[in-house]
Amino acid sequence: MSTRAARIENHPLRSLSGGLMKPVFAVLLLCAAAQDAVLASVSVPVPKHLISPDTPRIEDPDSLVHRYLEAVDRGELKIFGQTLARSMIVPARIEYVYDLFSRTTRIKVHSNLKAPLAVPGQSNCRILGISAVMEDGIITEIESHVWVK
Repeated sequence: MSTRAARIENHPLRSLSGGLMKPVFAVLLLCAAAQDAVLASVSVPVPKHLISPDTPRIEDPDSLVHRYLEAVDRGELKIFGQTLARSMIVPARIEYVYDLFSRTTRIKVHSNLKAPLAVPGQSNCRILGISAVMEDGIITEIESHVWVK
């Protein structure tokens, strides 16, 4: 055996690596994970009030689409100054987003346009879909989904 090989084999850390290094490494990993868990629990705000089991979390999608189309018929769906009619859209999905802090549900109706609309001032962009946020049967926000050719 060479002198270098004998030094490596007889090195104090070499003998510890099989028995002591693995538990030490595991303890270091556990400490790091515990620190992350403590930091995560400190930074999450506690809601002002608890979830009421009496409050419905998800409404019937058909009634939501019906109220959405009524709002469209009232002229509430506008994109770049153009009012969209019911005949121009196809409701595709409803998105429910539950805000843990305020304990409210945000309802967004996504619709596809039957025919793409041009984006004013842009020749290479088309609006292919829209999303509308509904609150108490009224459209409060509208997003256009724009695709570049």
